[in-house]
Amino acid sequence: MSTSQREPTDATRPLPTRARTKPLPAPRAARRRATVRRVHPWSVLKLSLVFYFCVLLVVMLGLTILWSVIIRLEIIDALRELLATVGFDLIRIDGGNLARVVFLFGLVNVVLWSGMNVFLAFLYNLIADLVGGLRVTLAEDDAR
Repeated sequence: MSTSQREPTDATRPLPTRARTKPLPAPRAARRRATVRRVHPWSVLKLSLVFYFCVLLVVMLGLTILWSVIIRLEIIDALRELLATVGFDLIRIDGGNLARVVFLFGLVNVVLWSGMNVFLAFLYNLIADLVGGLRVTLAEDDAR
């Protein structure tokens, strides 16, 4: 066999050409429609209590940091001296008592706002019985 008639090896064999096809369309997001016909007041109450109590804790933490900055900058003492020059005698301000009052006020707000949310859940249920509920379209996004 001569060298010109040898079979090509894998390294020298040309790659097969593929037939060109149309590019695949991008996958569309799956869409589903749902209707919210009822909101359970007990679930609304539980979620509201947890949410508003967490908000109360965040506010208390923020006020604690603010109070510590006020004490370090000695703003209370400067205010007391300023009022003394005008003629007012300012009693001692206790941070602990102030924090207790703010916390109790916050607890009352947690109960009131949670009750308001439960009332709104009952109101939504009444309105949803009349008009059929709230229609929501959910789209599932595959891009991650």
